[in-house]
Amino acid sequence: MCYESECCGGRGSYRYRRFALGFWFGLAILAAITVTVVLAVGYGRVSRLSVAVDDASLTRFTVTATSVAYNLTVALVVRNPNWAMGVTYRSLEAAYLFNGKRFDSVTVVSSGYEQAARKTAVFRLSSGSDAAQAALGSAGEKEYRKESDNGGVFDVEVDLSGEVKYALHSTWCRVEARCPLKLQLAASGAGSVVFQKTTCDMLRSSQGGC
Repeated sequence: MCYESECCGGRGSYRYRRFALGFWFGLAILAAITVTVVLAVGYGRVSRLSVAVDDASLTRFTVTATSVAYNLTVALVVRNPNWAMGVTYRSLEAAYLFNGKRFDSVTVVSSGYEQAARKTAVFRLSSGSDAAQAALGSAGEKEYRKESDNGGVFDVEVDLSGEVKYALHSTWCRVEARCPLKLQLAASGAGSVVFQKTTCDMLRSSQGGC
């Protein structure tokens, strides 16, 4: 047997407990939904890497039909725009081209290199050769003479190719970019040559999830 005030108090306490339980249960569901949405947005859709050439210099450049003598430095800037996903590189290579023909290549990164989310990596490449073998032919020699007579400003293209994998994804995605550069040949004893930063063209991948 209980008095009326005691019975009412018991019912009130029971209602409060039900309300609190329902509130925290609803809050847990809302938190779970929020986490699911964040993970889906952060890891479900891949934003491709962006590439630019921040600086470059050409201090030697002599072209024949079959070879190229050169000294070239390039500062590649690779940005990972994904706010949640890091990137693991399987490979990344830079090929140098003149008049559409490849005359040399260098390794940018080797397998296992990791780039965190929202981070920018700068790769400084320096290479050269006394006679890099290249099948430029008479057309390449003609273009070289033309650009030499035009103030020594040479059209050199840097092409990037490689494979990367984004966090929580199993697919290795092909990365390809083209960086057309206009490089003023630095004269011996002259001051530094100003370089205009160049944004590279990223080629679209047909792979799913890339």
